[in-house]
Amino acid sequence: MKRAILITGFNNWGKTTHIYSMFARSRFYRGHAYSIPGINGKFTVESHSNDDGGEHRFVKDITDRITQSPSHTTDIFCAFCPTRESNNDSRRILQGKPFSSFDEIHLLLLKNKWDFHAELRIQEIQRYLSPISNTHFFVADADTKKTNDTARFNAREGQIISYLKSLYP
Repeated sequence: MKRAILITGFNNWGKTTHIYSMFARSRFYRGHAYSIPGINGKFTVESHSNDDGGEHRFVKDITDRITQSPSHTTDIFCAFCPTRESNNDSRRILQGKPFSSFDEIHLLLLKNKWDFHAELRIQEIQRYLSPISNTHFFVADADTKKTNDTARFNAREGQIISYLKSLYP
């Protein structure tokens, strides 16, 4: 089973911060596999998303990372932005190579921006990306009732880790 795990939100949403925290590192080298403590899986990791460098660069970076991955690593973990722009379309990204080669694409939707100044339109994203049959949606919203940044971050990350444990027992 080949999986793509995409931590999903818009610019400055906390995607990369969660990747750094879960993997306990901030640099991810090509040709290396990384694991999250307590998760029974190895991942090729890309901490930049399509909102950082655009669709073309994102697809190229992901393709390059996959090409250079160790042979035992089949899954990728990356940041992702559910964009709809003509030059950066999230549906086109997921329907094309390299994502079309994955058995499952798991979108971990960060419902709230880290500072609560914005909220993902979950139903619109699901509706837009649902034509991609191998896509699974998980909404990370455990931070909704927390009152400080640390509590919100920990609640959301704990919820993500629990979901990953169900995928990688």
